[in-house]
Amino acid sequence: MSDITSGKLRPVSMPRDARPIMKFSGELADAIEGQLRNAADGRWDTPVDVKLDPRNPESLAHWLYKSINPVTKGMRRPEIDIEALLEPYKKTRFEMLPEDFAVEAEITMSASGDLMCTPGLDGAKDRLFESVDDLIFGADVSYANLESTLTTDEVGPTEFTEESTPKINLTPMQYETVISHKGRRFDIVHLANNHILDCGEEGILTTLARLDKDGIAQVGVNRTKGDANKPRVTEVAGLRIGWVAHTFSVNFKPFPEDKPWIVNMTPFHLESQPDISLIERQIRACREDGCEIVIVALHWGLEFELYPHPQQVGWAHRFADLGADLVIGHHPHVPQPVEIYRPANDPDRAVPILYSLGNLSTLMSHPAMALSLVARIGFAKGLYRGKPAVRVAKLELVPVALVAERASGKEITRLVPLKELDRGVSEGPMRVYVDEMADYARVVVGDDWRADVTA
Repeated sequence: MSDITSGKLRPVSMPRDARPIMKFSGELADAIEGQLRNAADGRWDTPVDVKLDPRNPESLAHWLYKSINPVTKGMRRPEIDIEALLEPYKKTRFEMLPEDFAVEAEITMSASGDLMCTPGLDGAKDRLFESVDDLIFGADVSYANLESTLTTDEVGPTEFTEESTPKINLTPMQYETVISHKGRRFDIVHLANNHILDCGEEGILTTLARLDKDGIAQVGVNRTKGDANKPRVTEVAGLRIGWVAHTFSVNFKPFPEDKPWIVNMTPFHLESQPDISLIERQIRACREDGCEIVIVALHWGLEFELYPHPQQVGWAHRFADLGADLVIGHHPHVPQPVEIYRPANDPDRAVPILYSLGNLSTLMSHPAMALSLVARIGFAKGLYRGKPAVRVAKLELVPVALVAERASGKEITRLVPLKELDRGVSEGPMRVYVDEMADYARVVVGDDWRADVTA
């Protein structure tokens, strides 16, 4: 009998939503509660533009409300119907090569969302990824967003207070658990995210030192001023990949006074018309440097909403038009639908836009947040109309759930494909939990994840 059918698995014992981490008091706490009572009429069940401001009770209440009730509708704009735009892409498998492309070699990549200090990591070494080992680490290159920094200071609780936004840190053992499985590690991690400055420059340097020791590349953090303008390039199986990695925010933490360039930041969602010129220059620099594939990886989007903001569509299309072959997004803490975009200036080139992959490991147990997507991307090298070319050939999206099991007298976390849970869990509270995750998966990728694939 497997772990799944034996009934050993259960929801992770952690807060379902953000209420327990909100440590406000006095007038601010009262104002937040008042805003929440006013929202009982459902005004926030559809997306609204409320800028995150850690001192504004309406903004804080809106953020908290969405963690309790994730938004499953798209934002309405006269110029774009986001739900209609993404509806054709609600499936899990895409073939994108032109018919006359002659394939000479194929390279695979896995892309995962946020790695955070979820409860149950202690004791989960070489167990967390057991059911998704090959899915994630069996690709030629594996990528994820490392949302939790290392620090030489004591790791404290994750709390949202009047003095500070939540800190998210990992102990060295927890880091080992989320970064590797039985000797296989992520090849490249994204560091340009809103928690990278939680422990200031010390946290960045401590994290970089550990990644260097483990031979793991990173994108989004610059060691020197010159690095901010140079292409970040990795080579895998003879494929030259250029990376452009940015975050929308650093949670209002100060940059080191003499190093304003240390993290790539473009203030999506914080400004109505953010300056995207640095991203544009970096895409061009990757192409000029001879990169065969250019990946734009962005920490962006509105938290706890299952559709991207309409502005993100325009930005992503712009980056694809300039030469990006793949756009990878994370930060909303829930997965979102993908789009396959074909630039008008090169309609034979298909550009997957992964607006949000969700949390690979999460701080909250809400079924929308315990659900994520692992993307498997196939790149093809070969000849197209007689000329050497590299294209994104395939995309597969696998819904994955973070759950818990009892081992050696304590609870540890596990990542399990949602399809395995759906087929193996038959009754009880865990069945209800799986059904809830399946409902959110349906919003993002439809229902074909349940199907068997035959050659």
